[in-house]
Order: sequence, then structure tokens, then C-alpha cells
Amino acid sequence: MLEKSIEQLENNYWKKESEFPTNLIEKCFEYRKIKLSELTVEQIRLLIFQKIGIEFLIGIALKKLELNIIAEGNLYEGDLLDSVSKIPTEFWKKNKTEFEKFKVLIVKNKEKIKIELGEKELERIEERIKASCQHRI
Repeated sequence: MLEKSIEQLENNYWKKESEFPTNLIEKCFEYRKIKLSELTVEQIRLLIFQKIGIEFLIGIALKKLELNIIAEGNLYEGDLLDSVSKIPTEFWKKNKTEFEKFKVLIVKNKEKIKIELGEKELERIEERIKASCQHRI
């Protein structure tokens, strides 16, 4: 699976536009063509944030967060964590094992998140998790 791209795994090949309406759409188009094993933290963060290929990327994202809970793409420290914490409840309902792994990562790294990203960010992440839990995951 890691040697395939999102577009191969989904068997969904987007048509190349002569000109993309935004830089973001062009990036998503290009990132979907990259093998999962070759995606950077930034590319994973952006695709997850755009809700593209989450089912293929969540395992990779969780491994990166396990290595460094405040892994950074191109925006700020912890931007991958922020994107994962904003994954819709509907996804977590279908992927309970991954949700449990994510919750464990947060508990395990609570102090580091608080120190590195601040107490307010930790509270926001915990609130998102609680909101997902209340939807009976």
C-alpha cells in the first residue's frame, strides 16, 4: 500500500486542468499522485486537512505523531496534530482503532503538548476529541 498513491488506491484519477483555480487545488492534485511512502509531513497534513485520502493517511500520520507529537509541516509546530484533531467524527466512527490510538497519543504526550503548544491548544484538541466521543464513536 505504501508504494501506491492516493489516486491509485482510490482508483480515482483527477483530470489535469490547464490552469487550476487555486494553488491549494493544484497542490492537492499533485500530492494525490505521490506514493504514500514518499509524502512529507506537510503533504500529509494538507491532504488530511482537505479530507483527501484520510483512510490511507491516518496510519502514517499517527506514526509520525508517535515519533514527534508536535511534528511540523510548513505552517507551525503541531500543525499535523491540529489537522488530525480536526478529522470529522464520521471518519472516526468507521475507524475506532485509529481513534483510540489517537486518544492514547494525546494522553501520553499531554505535558509536551501543553509545554510546546500551550494549554489553550491542548484544551482545543481535548475538546475536539470529547466532541467526537459524544457522537458515540
